[in-house]
Order: sequence, then structure tokens, then C-alpha cells
Amino acid sequence: MPSRSNSWALPIVLISACLLGISSTAAAQFIRVEAGASDLLPSAGGSINFQGPNYTGYLGVGEIDGVFRLGTSVKTIIHSDVVTLGDQPIAFDLPTDIFNNNHFFPTRGIGVNAKEGKANVFLFVGGTALTSGTPFFQAASADMPVGMLFTDVPVSPTLRFSSRNVISRQRTSIQALDWHPGKWLRTGVAAGIGSNQPYLAATTDIESSRLSLKAAYISAGNRFRRVTATSIYASEVDRENILAVIKPSSSMLLTLGHQNFLQPQSIDPAAAYLHATVNEAQASFDVRDFRLGAGIFQSTYQSRSNLANNLSASRRITSSLDASVNYFRTFAGTGSRMSNLSGSLRETISPRISLLQVINYSQGRTNVLYGGSYLSNRFTVGVDYQTLYLPFHANPFSQGISVTLRIRLFGGLQVNAQTFRSADGRLRYTASGETALNGNFRPAGGDGQNAFKHLRYVVRGRVQDETGNPVEGAALLVGEELVITNASGEFLVRRKTAGILPLQVVFQEFLNPASFRVIGAPRTVMPSPDSTASDVRVILGRN
Repeated sequence: MPSRSNSWALPIVLISACLLGISSTAAAQFIRVEAGASDLLPSAGGSINFQGPNYTGYLGVGEIDGVFRLGTSVKTIIHSDVVTLGDQPIAFDLPTDIFNNNHFFPTRGIGVNAKEGKANVFLFVGGTALTSGTPFFQAASADMPVGMLFTDVPVSPTLRFSSRNVISRQRTSIQALDWHPGKWLRTGVAAGIGSNQPYLAATTDIESSRLSLKAAYISAGNRFRRVTATSIYASEVDRENILAVIKPSSSMLLTLGHQNFLQPQSIDPAAAYLHATVNEAQASFDVRDFRLGAGIFQSTYQSRSNLANNLSASRRITSSLDASVNYFRTFAGTGSRMSNLSGSLRETISPRISLLQVINYSQGRTNVLYGGSYLSNRFTVGVDYQTLYLPFHANPFSQGISVTLRIRLFGGLQVNAQTFRSADGRLRYTASGETALNGNFRPAGGDGQNAFKHLRYVVRGRVQDETGNPVEGAALLVGEELVITNASGEFLVRRKTAGILPLQVVFQEFLNPASFRVIGAPRTVMPSPDSTASDVRVILGRN
């Protein structure tokens, strides 16, 4: 827990706020309470989510870096319109966002989603917000006044018109067309101004069984912003961009990319963006029983540059034993040279138990690391080793142990803990606990033992990158439940009943600081009994 001179007051504040939230939601049919602490930002706090017949709400309170924070929102349906009051993230995506479609901006005010004929209309009045928080509570404070009017109109079965208009201290008005003549081809064009800066984009997206090709040319002013606000750090794609994922055969995958970014250098809305370029070439292929991979990465940022490569090989030795070797090296650029050689053995003892051993050699030093995972209804623990490429660092490879822990206790209480690598390469932690209550403020599902018996259906799976390495800290929305992958890229969701559920990769909720795109993921999943459930596979590409 963060150490503060006034930390004794925080539990009192949390209890008071929770009682206030509960008293105001006495008619709610479902209540979820969560609390925890993290040092990603020195923080501690909690939240209440409540749900009734035609409304949902949220109350979050806590302390971040010694400052008390509050967040709240209520969503309901009036006639056929969806009305949200309070804190809400607003998506500002364009049809031309083929490389990154996760432009969410925090706001505080009132928003209305309505349907007028064939058109979808979103109206918002309020202000942008300065957000802060952790996975267990979110808070916000008002920033700049803003009004928004978004419309989406289907012109024909294959053509859609979009309009994004924002009035704040500076004006944004971008109009776009999205043409989708077939399953394999999608093109878009967008033009207008963003924060009084010119913007023009033209894109083509081709998807087939053998080829994924994304190409774009975007011209944006170096002070372009979709919404003028001090809290927005979102980068923008700029100039020429191309990313190709080629699958010549079932045993080979090639990735080639050249991308340009406008990267914010501060929260000052008047500050110019800085330009960055990232190039990559990767290949992975199967030879006999071996999975081989190789890649080279080059990045420039201001006067800094990096050139690095990686080589990998893996093989399943027996039905329960996998071996792999990875070699990473930076061999050019402004930073010091660095290399890392590691080998790992992963043994699957049973569907619930796996063991991991890693031998790592770097800068003349050898380390032996041990890990593994255990999965059960009540207890899940994972210890793994991970190497990340952080392209804008002088030494871009960051390595370390990561730990994931989840304990389901009696009464519906669940305790979670996780370590992960932040964007600065440091090891961070998050710890939290949560429970669900029914309308009588009793644990949902009765006693803890019955709750586990009722939740007999599961959706389990694994998130990995295009080279087969697990992706830790990825966020998935399975039905209405958000789940974060552990160090082995694994996730698990329990359900009381079977039934088709939508699955979505939620990039804005990732704990992993790297940038990804979806290569392959099912749109829906079907919960199955624990003993017969098969793994869902989600494949992400690194941008």
C-alpha cells in the first residue's frame, strides 16, 4: 500500500463513500464492490458498480499520489435513447483509423445516444476530464468545456458517411466516407480540421486468407488533436504508412511494416507533436517440428535511433514439454549495445499445472529463473519471464519476472495481484479484491461453495503475438466481463450458464505498454464445462 502521512484517513473515506453509494443504490439488483492498491501510480481506492432493471451506475473513490479522487456515472434509457450522466470515455474513431482504432477521450457531462431514421446520433455537453485511477477504481476532474455532435449515416449497403464535430477552445470538424464493397476490401477517406489544424487521410485495408495489407497516407498539422484537452496523450499516425502480414503457407508468416507517428511531448494542448518512425521486418515459420522466428526493428525519435534484431526457435519435445531459445541484440543507434540470450523449458504436468525454467545470459552474467502456473476454481498463480522491446529507449529490451495471483474466497470474494512492466521498463504491481452482492447486499450466488458449483461453465484461452510468444497484460471483454491475461498470456472467465458470448480485444484497457493490433480473434465464444473447455486463441501483432 502507498505510504502516506494521512493514509489512516483513507479507509474512513472509502467506507463513507461506499455507504453513500450503497444507500443510493438500495433498489439495485446487482452490486459489485472492488478495492486495491498499485504503484503504477502510487494509489489505493475502491469502487462500486451497481445495476438495476433499466440503469447501471458507478462510484469510485481513492487516493492517487496523496490526492483524494472521485469518479461517478449513471447510464439509463429514456424512451429509446441511451443517456449517460457523469464520467464517460467517448470514442473518437474515424473509418481511416486502420492502424489504431482506440481513440478514447475522458469526459464529464451528459451524453445522449439516439437513432434518427437510419442515422446514429451522439450528442454530448460538458467538458473534457483529467482522469486518473487503476484497474480497481477510476476517477476524474473537469478540465475544458466541450460540446460534441457525432453522426453516422449509411448511404448504401456498402457506403457509410461519418461526421465528427467538436466545439471547445479550438474547433474540430472531420467528415469521412467508409466504402466496404466486399469482405476482403475496405477503403476510407477523411478530411477537415482538428483543433484548428488541417487533416487529410486516405486508407486501404485488404484482408484475405493469405494477406493482410493496410496502407495509408495521412497529412496532419504538428499541433493536430482530435479534441483539445490537457489530458490527451494519444499519438496519431502521420504521412506514409504500410503494414503487410503475409501467409505464404500454413507454416510461414511474414510481417513488414513502415509507420510514422506524431507523438505528444507533454500534456500542453498547444505543444507541437514530435515525429517518430518505426520500421520492422519479421518472419516465423515451421521446419519439421521446430518453430523458427527472426525479426529486425529500427526506430528514430528526435536525434535518437535504435536498430535491433531478434532470433527465436522453439520445439515441442514431448506432448507435455516445450523448449525455446531467444536471442535479442541492439547493434546500432545512439544507445549502448546490448545482447540477451535466453532458453526456456515449459512442462505441462496437467491441464491445471505447468512448470517453467529460464536460463538467461546478458552482459556477461548468467541467471537461472524458475516459474510456472497453477489453475483451479479457487486459486490461480503464474510466474513467468518476459522480454519486451521498448523502441524509444536507449536500451530497448526490458526483461524480468512477472507474477499473477488470483484467489477466490468464500462469500464470493476474489483477491487479485499482478506485476507487469510499465513503459519505463520498471516492474510495477497491482493488488485488488472484489465481490458481488445481490439486491439484499448478500454475496451473489449464495455461499461461496454454491457459487463455485453454479459457475460451472468457463471460457479459457491464450493471447499471443505473431511469433507465438504470450502477451501479458492484454485486456479482453468476454460478454460483459473484462479480463486481463497473466504472464503466460492466459485468461479465464467463469459463467453460470452456457450461451454464445461476444469477445472483443479492448486495447485501451491493456496493462501491457506495447502497441498491438489484432491479427486473429473469434468474434464470439461459447462457455463449456470446465473439464471439456477448449482453449480460445487470440493472435496480436506488435506495431
